[in-house]
Amino acid sequence: MLSVRDLSVRFGAVQALKGVSVDIEPGTIHALAGENGSGKSTLLKVLGGAQQPTSGEVRLNGERVVFSDPAKASRAGVGLIFQELSLFPTLSGYANIFIGHEPSRLGLMRLRQLAAEADALRERLGFPAVDLSRPVAQLTVAEQQIVEILKCLSRSPRIILFDEPTASLTQKEVRPVLDTMRRLRDNGYTVIFVSHYLEEVFAVADRVTVLRDGQMTMDEQIANVDNEKVLAAMLGRTLTDFFPAAAGGTDASRKAFLRLDGITCPGLEPVDLEIQAGEILGVAGAVGSGSALLGEVLGGLRRPTGGRLQVAGEETRLNSAARALKAGIAYVPEDRRTEALLQDLSSATNISLPLIAAPDSPLVHRSGFLRRHRERELIEHEMAHMGVRPGDPSLPARNLSGGNQQKLVLGRWFLYDRPCLILNNPTKGIDIGSKAEIYQHIRDLADSGHCIVFISNYNPELLGISDRIVVFREGRLVAMHNRGEADENLLLDQTMGDASVVDA
Repeated sequence: MLSVRDLSVRFGAVQALKGVSVDIEPGTIHALAGENGSGKSTLLKVLGGAQQPTSGEVRLNGERVVFSDPAKASRAGVGLIFQELSLFPTLSGYANIFIGHEPSRLGLMRLRQLAAEADALRERLGFPAVDLSRPVAQLTVAEQQIVEILKCLSRSPRIILFDEPTASLTQKEVRPVLDTMRRLRDNGYTVIFVSHYLEEVFAVADRVTVLRDGQMTMDEQIANVDNEKVLAAMLGRTLTDFFPAAAGGTDASRKAFLRLDGITCPGLEPVDLEIQAGEILGVAGAVGSGSALLGEVLGGLRRPTGGRLQVAGEETRLNSAARALKAGIAYVPEDRRTEALLQDLSSATNISLPLIAAPDSPLVHRSGFLRRHRERELIEHEMAHMGVRPGDPSLPARNLSGGNQQKLVLGRWFLYDRPCLILNNPTKGIDIGSKAEIYQHIRDLADSGHCIVFISNYNPELLGISDRIVVFREGRLVAMHNRGEADENLLLDQTMGDASVVDA
């Protein structure tokens, strides 16, 4: 068992940890959760020897230990995997795995033996096949993460520490990492990981410790808590206080901005629906339910095969994203990293591109030249308004956290103002603090008269942010609820098919 008792860490006047005591049970997955700056990464670094405590102690199997550096922790059986991978890009996967502890006289036979051991370890843990003979630079990010884990395991630890292992991954790459944690636990390893993504915590953790402002506010078995309790421990406020109050909402006297009459496409049965300006319409449904298809149809990414669509009272054919944008509808895809942002371009460019390309753009002189000074003024104002951190417009998008990347995407549509916004799981994989800010920005848009379609697989946020909720199951719109008419259990029953269908 790995334990800390009354642990404190101070950086000058900043108290990073204060009196933290926690036990890590062997053979479990233990999550350290909290907002940015809560102290969770500092605690992990103390456990891995990368940070020395100001006071308190670390115990391993009941005995007090002092890990003066990660190498000493490694010799004691504790391996630390940092958020930024520590691989040499020009060396092969095999070389990276054994670098630093290879035999002094490494012959060809020994090299082959080590390679065979690495392959056997990878196969035993159920990792996907990776060509470890290739230079690391030629591997995907997910494959590089496997190399980093095998490098750690080659030193024979029993406790493995992950510092925000999914922070730099796309959503498709997250699942293999979570599966890896499960495999490690199932093979007898103890896994401790830092995350501020509750979806990941509830997906894999056996126990969760929550930190806020350097102090422990929760230490519970995951089976004994829910999202609301963990969120309250992280933020110091209840879920009700987490979502902005609705000033707009549905109003029977207002005309519909979007009207769907029998809209259908492969996988989506005919949908009849009206959505008002100034309303946030939540769209619930499991993966494959048709909820995402609705967003793609409205965003012009998928052509309907039947039905009629009216936008602001005019019948419209949305046969492309450009056509939808021209009609006043902007679509924010689920995977912001690969579908919404140009990662190597600056934050400024990512925000301003749609406005630059717009007809009669205020950023383009009639001679065709870009008004750089005006662009910078607008971008700096929008980044400050959205709370993008760091606020340097010249930074590439890939240098920002998931939450700040999503703020860039939303800031784009504040700058190039479209009356309707289609959001597909806009807070997925985003830290809690950024979620609260994004909810407020979305509510501000609705209160200013925008039509918002908010698609999400996470029912608590739909209940908190939506003025109305529609539920999809097996390609059908099966239920509709005004604010306050549904709860998590009802939405779960309706999305999974355990309740009778309600006519929408």
